[in-house]
Amino acid sequence: MIVRRGQVYLHEDHIEALKAEPEYVRKRYRAVARTLAPEPFAILRRAAAEIIGRSLRHFYRILNRFKEEGIPGLRLLSRRPKTSPNRTPGDIEEKVVAVREASGFGPNHVSALVNESFEREGRPERVGPSLAYGILVRNGVIERQRRERREWKRFEWGHPDRLIQADLTEINTVPVLTLEDDHSRKGWADILPDEMGETVVEGMERLGPEEFDNLLTDNGPQFSRACASMRKYCEEHVREKHIWSSPNHPQTLGKLGAFQKGLKSFVEYMMKGSRDRRRMRHWIRVYVDWYNNGRYHQGIRTRPEERYSGQCDDGWYERLVEALNLEDVLTVARRTGDISP
Repeated sequence: MIVRRGQVYLHEDHIEALKAEPEYVRKRYRAVARTLAPEPFAILRRAAAEIIGRSLRHFYRILNRFKEEGIPGLRLLSRRPKTSPNRTPGDIEEKVVAVREASGFGPNHVSALVNESFEREGRPERVGPSLAYGILVRNGVIERQRRERREWKRFEWGHPDRLIQADLTEINTVPVLTLEDDHSRKGWADILPDEMGETVVEGMERLGPEEFDNLLTDNGPQFSRACASMRKYCEEHVREKHIWSSPNHPQTLGKLGAFQKGLKSFVEYMMKGSRDRRRMRHWIRVYVDWYNNGRYHQGIRTRPEERYSGQCDDGWYERLVEALNLEDVLTVARRTGDISP
């Protein structure tokens, strides 16, 4: 036995070994060592149990494990079951991971694509977003995140083309114009040669609806009252008025901001830092096609294109699977019950 700085050690090797252990293990060791030490350092086992905040019965289990295993016996035991009869089958886990690695999508969208594949195969299994999230965490693809629950006040304009939101963003330093219909969440996006007012107006004429009621933008120079090209565009395409967002209040363009966030995340994942404009335009079109026709939007409980025009392009799934080279992972056959023409 060794006494150093008022602490009792049963063996000299324990001094260095305990430095690498967490505080709760060192605390358990001090309690166990005092019960095994000779007089005058010994204490009763009941007093030792009180030191570590456990019952006497629990302390005896810790003491016996220490006698059998040494310091490792003081560590907490894993609560993981020896068998997992309800664990997700390996082929489903591989499918979820493969879709994530090919697309960079989050658990919600990964589960939607996997479930679409199962439905087309006629398989009864379904992968919920929480299960997809657990699979991705378990396989080290993403880290576990703690999210705060917030109550949001939602507001939207009453019908399609009532309000169009417009803003610029950048993907790998390349300027990208984005538009979104406030009611349906239908989005448009394309890269631009530059951020000049005339270029932005040409992009808006090419991308968005020919006419709509109101336009909502930020206060950038391309959208300002001083931009002659934008004033002319509004005279020809906007039936009512051009609305500018409040400075330092990004929530005003919140719906478009969410569209931009998903777009940038996907395209940057696929581009791997490249600024090749041809490839970037390709991936932007892939994302917008999926977003409008295939992405189920929780806020409106439907897909954007269906709410905007009343119908979706059902070919979005085949196009997305082909673009991501997932033909060997996801089923592209028709859904069960479909009748060939």
